[in-house]
Amino acid sequence: MNSAEPRRLDALLAACRSDCVPGLLAALLTLPQAIALATLAGMPVEHGLYLSLLPALAATLIGNSRVALSGPNTATSILLYASAATFATPGSDAYVNQVLLITFFAAAFQFGFYFLRVGRLFLDLPLSVTQGIIAGTGALILSQQVGPLLGVVINGQGPIESLGQALAFDAKNTWPLAVGAVAVAAGLWAKAHRLGRYHLLIALATGWLAADFCDLLVGSATTAFERLGRMNLSFDFFSRPRANWTELVALFAAVSDGLAVAAVGSLQVAIMSRTTSVMIGERLHVNRDILGQAAMNLIAAFTSGLAGATSFNRTLANIETGARGRTAGVIGVVVLGIALCVAQSLLARIPLAAVAGVLVLVGLSLLGALKTIDRKHPRRAVEMLVTVAAAIFLGLFYAVLVGACLTLYHRALDRDESDD
Repeated sequence: MNSAEPRRLDALLAACRSDCVPGLLAALLTLPQAIALATLAGMPVEHGLYLSLLPALAATLIGNSRVALSGPNTATSILLYASAATFATPGSDAYVNQVLLITFFAAAFQFGFYFLRVGRLFLDLPLSVTQGIIAGTGALILSQQVGPLLGVVINGQGPIESLGQALAFDAKNTWPLAVGAVAVAAGLWAKAHRLGRYHLLIALATGWLAADFCDLLVGSATTAFERLGRMNLSFDFFSRPRANWTELVALFAAVSDGLAVAAVGSLQVAIMSRTTSVMIGERLHVNRDILGQAAMNLIAAFTSGLAGATSFNRTLANIETGARGRTAGVIGVVVLGIALCVAQSLLARIPLAAVAGVLVLVGLSLLGALKTIDRKHPRRAVEMLVTVAAAIFLGLFYAVLVGACLTLYHRALDRDESDD
């Protein structure tokens, strides 16, 4: 036996051990997000879970980034709803077919992006803009948790609208806020006591126990915790997008909306690829990551899924817990699949307030990017702060455009000054 083979085996086993906790947390975080984002897209919740299994696994194995986790995504879910709801009632068979068509065309366009190497177009963004997007993402994640922490169902799509709805709601419930606070406190404590790698998992488990204790103390009728609930899944999940040639308007809309979903998804892939390369020092290859997204969406179209993209919060939670290889993503998919098969009744008990507490910790960690503001170079500081503001008020897509335009403007000024 070659002497190098035992060393490779030991390295593989070490990687598997180090990625077990991130993989477990990835599965636990994927579950509520898959349900929430499928609902946001107007789809039955099972479709979000189907996207999180085989399609997400394809993105993990084919994409370049070792730590990026893909699947249900807020931006793509909003785009899908806005597109398909024009032609059918959300949740209906016609609606599901329209979403599958959009997902198929999104995959086709992303394959085109890969062969045309358009990922290079996104790589010229400076570090100040990338860090601004990271911090802006943290702010968005925090704003999205206000509703779950106050026990308020919000309908707003933007962070300002959602925040206003949650704070203006009269019948707020402080019990979810207490559980979320306990989860955040437990995570911060773990991070301060050299358990930083496990702090998100500790936060989730502590929040879950706190919710059960509160139910025991005052009764579930008083606490009114929202929990995941039971899912109705089937092994017969194969699907086929059907093009109705008698309704060309819907078909053309599926093509154009597929392009929009592909563009937004690829843009988020580029942002996340740049982010992970900065955070863990991995090789940057955006086009390979776009290929992974194309494969994911193509498989999703034929396995009852919906279009997705790289997840900011799950990827960053993956990095926070110490993931450094693809094994974490694979473990996350396998654990989620097993859990959905054998532990649906137990998983149904996970309180969403505890999940919100975990995401608050992720958001706070991302806001730490504000510490990198370059005070010695005012233009870079302005680029970063303007990008953060654009992410909060306009969304991540426009944050990239604003940051890129500001960068081009500053470069033009530099050329003028050098010419003078």
